[in-house]
Amino acid sequence: MSNIYEMFGDYMYKETFHNPKRAQKILCLAYEAFGLKSKVFPNKNLSKANQYLANVTMDAIVKPFSHPENSVLTSIFFPSELIHAFGLDPLCAEQFSAYINGAKATRAFREIAEGAGIAETYCSYHKILMGASLVGVLPKPTCIVNTSIICDANNLTFRQVAQDENVPHYYVDVPFEKSETSVQYVTKQLEDLIPWLEEKTGRKLDWNVLKQNLVRSKETIDTIKETYTYRKNRYVPNDLTSELFQALAINTALGTPGALKFAQMLLEEYKQAPKSHARKIVWMHTNPQWQQPLKDIFNYSQDWQVIATDMCFATLDIEIDPEKPLESLARRMVYNAYNGHAQDRIQATADMVKKLDADGVICFCHWGCKETCGASAMIKNNLEAQGIPTLILNGDGVDPANSSDGQIQTRVEAFLEMLEDHAA
Repeated sequence: MSNIYEMFGDYMYKETFHNPKRAQKILCLAYEAFGLKSKVFPNKNLSKANQYLANVTMDAIVKPFSHPENSVLTSIFFPSELIHAFGLDPLCAEQFSAYINGAKATRAFREIAEGAGIAETYCSYHKILMGASLVGVLPKPTCIVNTSIICDANNLTFRQVAQDENVPHYYVDVPFEKSETSVQYVTKQLEDLIPWLEEKTGRKLDWNVLKQNLVRSKETIDTIKETYTYRKNRYVPNDLTSELFQALAINTALGTPGALKFAQMLLEEYKQAPKSHARKIVWMHTNPQWQQPLKDIFNYSQDWQVIATDMCFATLDIEIDPEKPLESLARRMVYNAYNGHAQDRIQATADMVKKLDADGVICFCHWGCKETCGASAMIKNNLEAQGIPTLILNGDGVDPANSSDGQIQTRVEAFLEMLEDHAA
């Protein structure tokens, strides 16, 4: 099967340069076909909840390709309940590049972006997005709405793509300081965003739908939080890809019926799951779910499991009040563990390790991510000072050109062996 994907990637490489619009259509058809296959012949190694989640996330990528006039390009931590309330579909930049990776089609877009002057050291998720935009494979969104959270590249990429695509762009500035003053500042930006979106899209916000979305968000978050009470000692088969999909469900898809159904299914599976004897890892940041050594170690394993990812629990403890929708959305951005000082993110991870009685932490320094890479020494020192073994792992979440299977395998296996010795 891997040979088929490689052949498709080689074909896409040639077609991207020869006929970009045809390449875009082929990608859409490939995603539709794979989505149909996943529904008819799901991955039986996964739990039913994660099988369903794979379909939810595939639909989320197919919609912007099929109907780009209904899509809004956005960053992962922008609260998409507002976009959904307009009847629009958010296209998460990181999700777009992750799916390009899944199609083995990253090489052309990386070369195009770097050929246009984008630095080799730039975040690969954003570099692939920009390459796809420059060549005309990115489905043209109706507009772009993003925040400043998590990523310096957010401040550059979306502005440049807006110019390349000639679409309106709205930037939500989230202050570094976590305070109610910051919440009010962001709330005002969201208030201004509503008439802006109405003007740019020709649609009116339905406040009742927005409130309903927040009700679902609250129920989804409460249900996900309940699953953590079982993750400590129950086994539900998962893989690294499902961990990334959960980050999308808890962020980009939050407030949708699909995200709520997934959370409910996952909770029921954990309640009925057998006892687990696996060693447990809490993962920080994105993960290179495509790398074979990591797949061999973690996917469907009853010995080692990635039991939680910080991108999934960064906002779980933030209050949601459906009667104050904009303030709730603003608060979720301001008090996000990824916003502000790295210590907040470190402590959120340490708290989750203790809650799950996890064996250690892997912090993945994705290529070009200045925030995570720059804080990696602080992350390791702080966690280990609390008695939590931590591996700093360098690699690339989407671009094979910036990662080594051998190095990844050696370092992870050595870390896990150390954890085994420590437990003994």
